[in-house]
Amino acid sequence: MNSTNFAALLTQYTRRIRASAGDVADEIGVSRETINKWKKGLCKPSHKHRNLVLACAKFLRLTEPETREFLKTAGFEATFEEAIFTDFIHSLFDRLSQSRPYSVIVLLIRACWHELPCKDALLAQAINRYLPANVLDIQPPYSPNVDANRYFSTLGKQCQFKDVSDDAGFEQALLERLENTQPLFLFVNRFERSKPFLREQLAATLGTVSDIYPNRLHIILCGAEKMAALKYQNPDELPLLDDAVVEPWPELGRTEVYAWRNYRFKGLPLDEALVDQLLTISGGHPCLLNKCLGFRQHAPDLAIEDYPKALSQCESVWPLFTSFRKEASTRQQLSQYLQQDDLGKAQPYIIDPLVRQMYWRNLLRVRERRLCWRCEALLLSGREVLDN
Repeated sequence: MNSTNFAALLTQYTRRIRASAGDVADEIGVSRETINKWKKGLCKPSHKHRNLVLACAKFLRLTEPETREFLKTAGFEATFEEAIFTDFIHSLFDRLSQSRPYSVIVLLIRACWHELPCKDALLAQAINRYLPANVLDIQPPYSPNVDANRYFSTLGKQCQFKDVSDDAGFEQALLERLENTQPLFLFVNRFERSKPFLREQLAATLGTVSDIYPNRLHIILCGAEKMAALKYQNPDELPLLDDAVVEPWPELGRTEVYAWRNYRFKGLPLDEALVDQLLTISGGHPCLLNKCLGFRQHAPDLAIEDYPKALSQCESVWPLFTSFRKEASTRQQLSQYLQQDDLGKAQPYIIDPLVRQMYWRNLLRVRERRLCWRCEALLLSGREVLDN
C-alpha cells in the first residue's frame, strides 16, 4: 500500500470530525508537521509506530472496519491477536464499561491457552478502545522474598509511574493519572499468585481508586484455578473480587481456526466442513488443534479417522494425566471417570477435587451445562497412561 491511500483516508476522517493537524498531533504525541506530511502523502508512519496509527484511529472515532482499513493503508496488516475471539473481546469490554459498582472482570483461563496469545488479543483490542498510553499491563511479583515496598515499586515501574516505592505511592500515582484522563484500562495477570497480604493490599488499593473515580478505572484480573478459588471460596476476603463479573475464556471457533491457519500454516486449504471436523476431533483443545493442522499440512496421507489415535500419543497430552498416577485412590477414580461421558453438572466452582483438576487442565469442557471429556484422543491417552 502506498502512502497516498493513507493520506486520503487521514484527510477524509479528520474533515469528518473537523479536526486540525494540530488536534491530531497533540492527541497522539507527534508534531503537527508530521501529521501534515502524512496528509499530503509525503510519508507515512514507520513500522515502529503502529500504536500511533491506532491512537489516531481512536481519536478520529473510526469504526472497527475503518480502523482495519486505516491500518492496512498505513502498511500494517491485522495481526493474529486482532483476528481471534473478536466478538467475545468486544462483549468483554462492553460489559466492563457497564459493570457496577466496580468496573472489574475476573477472566479465567485454563491450561494450554498459552498456545494462543490471549493476553496479546486483549491488549490489542484494549488499544483500540483506549488510548495506548491509558492501557496498563502489570504482573504482580510472586516471589516469596518480595516485601510490600518492592511489590508496589515493581507495579509502579510496570505502569511507568515515577517514584513509586510503596502502596500509598502506587495509589497516588493511579489517582493522578485518573484525575485528568479518559478511562484507564488495567490488565492484571496472575493476581492470585501473590502473597495473600499483598494481593489484599493491591485489591484494597484498586477498590479505593475505583470508589474515588467510579467507572474510570477498568480492570481485568486474569487468572486460573486459584483465582476461581479466591472468587468463590472466600468472597468476603476481597470485596473487589466479590463485586467482579466472572468470564471464562471462550472455546475455539471457525474464525480462530482460520486465523491460526493463516498465522502458522499458510497455504493450507480448509473449508467449513473440515474446520468443524477438526474442532470435533481436537475437542477445541488448542494443543490438539495445532497438531491437527500440522497433520493436514505435514502428513497429508494420514487418514482423518486416524487422528484421535495419533493425537493421543502427543507429548503435550501425556503430562496432563501422569500426575494422577501417584495415588491408588486417584488412579481408581480417574479410571472410572474415563468410562463416563458425563462427569456432572457444570458449576461456577467445582466441588469434586479430581474433576476440578481435570477441568482446569483443560481435559473437560462444558456442553449443555454438563462437564464432558473434550474428545476421544484424551480418553485414549488417559487410559494408556493409567495402563503403563
